[in-house]
Amino acid sequence: MKNPKKNKTSFFIRGFTQTAFLTVISRISGFLRDIFIAGFLGAGIFSDIFLIAFKLPNLFRRITAEGALTSAFLPIYSKLKSQNSEILAFIYFKEVFYRVFISLFILMIIFQIIMPFIINFLAPGFLNNEDVIKEITALSRITIIFMPLISIVAMLGIATNVSGKFWILASTPIILNSSIILGCFFINDFWTIKSLPLAIALVIGGLIQIIFILIMIKKFNILNLKTLKRNNNSRNANNQVKFQLNQTLKKFLPAAFGGGILQINLLVDTILASLLGFGSISYLYFADRIAQLPLGIIGIALGSTLLTSLSKSNAIKDENQFAKELIISLKIGLFFSIPAAFVFINFSDLLIKVLFERGEFTFKETIQTSQALLAYAFGVPAFIMIKACQPAFLAEGNTKTPMYIGFALLILNIILSFILMIFLKHAGIALATSIVSWIGTIIYITLLIKNGKIAKPNFSFEEGDTNLFSVIFYGIKIILISCLMVLSMKLVQHILEINNLKETFVLITLCIFGFFMYILTTKIFKYIPQELDHFISLKFKRVK
Repeated sequence: MKNPKKNKTSFFIRGFTQTAFLTVISRISGFLRDIFIAGFLGAGIFSDIFLIAFKLPNLFRRITAEGALTSAFLPIYSKLKSQNSEILAFIYFKEVFYRVFISLFILMIIFQIIMPFIINFLAPGFLNNEDVIKEITALSRITIIFMPLISIVAMLGIATNVSGKFWILASTPIILNSSIILGCFFINDFWTIKSLPLAIALVIGGLIQIIFILIMIKKFNILNLKTLKRNNNSRNANNQVKFQLNQTLKKFLPAAFGGGILQINLLVDTILASLLGFGSISYLYFADRIAQLPLGIIGIALGSTLLTSLSKSNAIKDENQFAKELIISLKIGLFFSIPAAFVFINFSDLLIKVLFERGEFTFKETIQTSQALLAYAFGVPAFIMIKACQPAFLAEGNTKTPMYIGFALLILNIILSFILMIFLKHAGIALATSIVSWIGTIIYITLLIKNGKIAKPNFSFEEGDTNLFSVIFYGIKIILISCLMVLSMKLVQHILEINNLKETFVLITLCIFGFFMYILTTKIFKYIPQELDHFISLKFKRVK
């Protein structure tokens, strides 16, 4: 007989591995996208114009599509599905879908009208340059169309995730990145706004994403629309759905603020960077793109799958499974984020130079961007820990606590940024974001202990313990292994550079060597999170 708890954990691990694997591919395509943008636009006024125009829809994508919509909608939808209320779940889905689309469409129209005021707020440092402000405004009126499109993708993606088809939603960023890469080839001096093709490509990519996910939903019969239409006249069902809709609305705004605090902080970074002159916004953007690689692969995968899984555990009141999955997610986050942070800190110059230094992106931009990456690298584990902690609150429908924490962190980030940018310029802004993320992590973990979701620290070395000490001790072990990995990579780098090998070859060799050494070492010492190790081993056995 199969162990039910093992099956529940397997759902979480399967979702995590599916999402993480495809996110790796999407992040590779994202890097290719940024390499093309850097090559065609450089890191100056032209790239700043596009990145500011891209910031607003991207902010809404991460806060609403990846944050508030998921946080407010998924727990209720998952609960209805878990209670075998398929009809209610379908009706509820339809009602939320229509309301979200109509609201965002109206909001998009409002933004089109007041866009000049929004741009003045987003780029206060450029107010003296009227032509630049006009170009950013014109471009933003195109990119903002992406906002309702990506929210539709997110809504449909929630349904695919709950059905266990995590790979469908995880595949959609690859479509968007491919569209923007193709748009780069249309960049030339013919356009009044040099980056106009990228804005158009963004909208086209959003439309293709919707088409793709609708095809997959129909193929796997994830939303049975015939059943929905046949049963949507039940008065009792409609009353229950209305109640759930009110609950969703109450949770949405707190979830939008609390779940999107990192993105709001990055928006603050952009606003403050505009005060430092042309280029600073681009330095932070390209550095953030690398620093957020582990966040995008591991953090987003953990956040989305853990919220789905914890919502299921919460729906059936399984507190032990809830705590177990939370501890597993923290350990998985540390397993991937700590070595990534060590690599970013020790090889920031090489990473930026190989990835971006070509075309309009020069050695000067490499130095400035690597300084920002160094500052962001310090906060990489904290970025992921927060992503692992938030679902514990959201799965229970508690969106206010993350909102209060988010508001406090936002104020602190602004204060620290103003102080540190005086001494470190754009790197000071990045460092403030990292420091604030660590403070947020400490607050979240303290509250989880207080609420009994994580057991208080006690000196136990058992693998399955759900107390904080097991996580701290595990983190120390990963730090030691990461130090060994970096020292070995430094030695290999020295040998390769003595032989005057190309820097691209050096970076590729270091990444491959570091990866296999880290995996081999953690495997030997049995530091890979047990559940993840067992799941991957089982997959390999099936392949054989």
